[in-house]
Amino acid sequence: MSVIASPLLTVGMPTYNAAATVRSAIDSLLAQRFGDFELVISDNASTDDTWSIIQEYMQRDARVQGTRQPRNIGANANYSAVFDRARGRYFKWASSNDWCAPDFLAQCVEALERDPGVVLVAPRTRLFQSDLAQATNYSGDIACMQASAADRFIHAATKLALNNVMNGVVRFDALRKTRLIEHYPGADTVLVGHLALLGKISLLDERLFYRRMDAETATRMMSEAAVLRHHYPDDTWRSRLPSWRLALGWLRVALTAPVSAGEKRRALGWVLRMTYWKRAHMARDLRDLLR
Repeated sequence: MSVIASPLLTVGMPTYNAAATVRSAIDSLLAQRFGDFELVISDNASTDDTWSIIQEYMQRDARVQGTRQPRNIGANANYSAVFDRARGRYFKWASSNDWCAPDFLAQCVEALERDPGVVLVAPRTRLFQSDLAQATNYSGDIACMQASAADRFIHAATKLALNNVMNGVVRFDALRKTRLIEHYPGADTVLVGHLALLGKISLLDERLFYRRMDAETATRMMSEAAVLRHHYPDDTWRSRLPSWRLALGWLRVALTAPVSAGEKRRALGWVLRMTYWKRAHMARDLRDLLR
C-alpha cells in the first residue's frame, strides 16, 4: 500500500518482543475517532513474532509504516528512531504494551489547536495488568500550566512519578528543539522538563490512556539489572556513569532553553540542588567505573 500524504499527526511506536501485546496496542490506534495520522513502528530486532505482526498490519492499513532495526539499539534510541521518521505537525509516542481509548487522539489534537501556548497535551491514566476491565485510576498525572517557564520546569522535574504525560500529543516543532530521549535512565523525564520550559503541558480530565503495569513492560517494576539491559543491550561506554549523564542532561536543558536570564537562573538553581542531592549516586557511579 502507498504511504499517506502529509498526515496531521505521527504516532511513533517503538517495540521489542511485544508479540503478546502489540496487536491490542495497534488496534486501539487504528480504531481512533481521529484518522488523519500515520503510525510509524520501529521493531528493535525482536526475537519473537513482533516483526511479522507489524508486517501484517502494514499490508492491511496504509497508515502503518514499519521498520526493523538490524540490532537492538536500546529502548531510548528506538524511541528517538520513530520520531526521526515523523512527518506530522503533531507527534505522539505510543507503547506497544498500552491501550488508547477511541477519543484519545481527537481530544489531544483539539486541545493543541485551541491553545498555541500549550506544547503537550495528555489525558489522565488508568493502570492495568492484563485485563482492561480491571484497570484502576492513577492519581499522579500532572499538568504544567504555570505562566513561569522555570515554575513549569521545576514542577515537572519534582512531581513527575510515572511518566504518563510523555504518551500524550506534542507539537513536532517543540519536540524538534529537544535532544529527544538520550542514552541514560531518566532521560524521558528530562525531555518532559525541557518541553515544560518551551511551553505549557495540559492534562485532560478524561481517562483515555490505559498503561500496562507488569514486570515485563514497566521499568519501575523491573530489577536494576533488567533496567540496565533495557537501556543498554550492549556493555559500552554509554552505560557508564548514568547518574552523571542524568545530571548533565538536566544541566544542558536549563542552560540552553530559550528563556529569560531570570528564568534560566531559577532552573539552573534547581539543577544544582538536585545534583547535590544525588551526590551519593554519583559517587557510586565513580566507584563502579574504577572497578
